[in-house]
Amino acid sequence: MKKLVIPFIVAISLFIVPEKSFAWGAKGHQLTAEIAFKYLDETTQQKVKHYLKRMSIEEAGTWMDEMRSNDYYSYMRPWHYIDIPKDSTFKPTNEGNILTVLNSVMVAMRHKETLKDSQIKQYILMAFHLVGDLHQPLHTGYPIDKGGNAIDIKAPGYSGNLHSFWDTEMIDAKKINIDSCTQYYSSFTPDQLNDIQHIDLLKWMNDSRSNLDEVYDFKDGKIDKAYMDKNATVIEKQLLIGGLRLASFLKAIFS
Repeated sequence: MKKLVIPFIVAISLFIVPEKSFAWGAKGHQLTAEIAFKYLDETTQQKVKHYLKRMSIEEAGTWMDEMRSNDYYSYMRPWHYIDIPKDSTFKPTNEGNILTVLNSVMVAMRHKETLKDSQIKQYILMAFHLVGDLHQPLHTGYPIDKGGNAIDIKAPGYSGNLHSFWDTEMIDAKKINIDSCTQYYSSFTPDQLNDIQHIDLLKWMNDSRSNLDEVYDFKDGKIDKAYMDKNATVIEKQLLIGGLRLASFLKAIFS
């Protein structure tokens, strides 16, 4: 995709910030981080740990969500997602969204020798979280329903909005864990793995959006067990792919 550089910490705070849920929940982001490190080379692991210092990779994965209640970081709120109308395609923009911010992280880290350790750490934290967010399909969803936030649903043991259901509830209800996600790794051919791990942010977004038909495949706001069983598999694969791509992203910014 076209390289779009945005000035962090300054201009983006000027954007109007809509109230939205943040993907995944803590467990989803922790799983993405754990999967990334499972498949990441040791050299890059050590570089990441050096800048994170006492912070664990699980804490790195959830940091941006934990800061959402801190007004100092309010400029980051639009960075977690991108909304594109159904049947429309992405149009390049300089506005702060998940694609432009991840793009800017890559651009900034090409010159990491000019950055302070604290700046490098913040870019790492953004990468951990936003690569995860990009693989929650409703964070690449439709503006008409605010990525599922404006859709009320009822499911076994849950009543709330569709977005939160995908963020957290299905992961908990279906007991999704690192083993249930990584079981699919052996089903990928070498060519498929190369395709998955190749860094192309626009493709990653479109891959995530390709799951939206499954996400919205219910009627009258009622979600049943069959929906949950089917889409638990979607979530497990998205967490695995998100972890593999986070590993690629981290390796690229430290290469």
